[in-house]
Amino acid sequence: MMMGAPSSQNARSPEPPQGRAIETAFAARESGAFEAAYDAYRRHLYGAAYAVLRDAGDAQDCVHDVLVKLWKHGHAYTPARGSLEAFLVVCVRNEALSRRRRDTNRGRIARERLAPVPSSPPPDDPAVLRMDMARLLEHLSEAQRKAVRLAYYDGLTHEQIAHRLGEPVGTVKSRLSNALRALRALLAQGNDE
Repeated sequence: MMMGAPSSQNARSPEPPQGRAIETAFAARESGAFEAAYDAYRRHLYGAAYAVLRDAGDAQDCVHDVLVKLWKHGHAYTPARGSLEAFLVVCVRNEALSRRRRDTNRGRIARERLAPVPSSPPPDDPAVLRMDMARLLEHLSEAQRKAVRLAYYDGLTHEQIAHRLGEPVGTVKSRLSNALRALRALLAQGNDE
């Protein structure tokens, strides 16, 4: 799907009867409804994605991916949920925000990996040997300790930990990230002694 700059002729949404027909056809997954929805709403969808991502190619990919995902997964939209256009704009905006967060996190992780690593004492240094992992874990909150144990002792994935703890995956990832940051600071303090 290729999108160009909005033209004044096609920048408006379809008139209500045509819009309702598209909504009904899309909800029923009728042949041609996907293309009709794309043709009718692409400029608004692209605008929503571009406002978040600030890149034309990324915005086009986002709109395309959301429409394909919704079409493949079927019954996400029903006319009872409101207008198809508003539903699609919300879906596109949410996906664009997720992509921006993911890209921001990837950039941060890449910067951390490229940051110079402070020299650490050799493994046989008595200060390192005294560092007891159980004692370090005591400095974490109970929730962080559980997440660290499940991830590093039990070898569970973020999704498995989230399922076991009944928490969202994002919460588990944040908890682990904060726990590792705290443990890194504690280890640095131990090395400075």
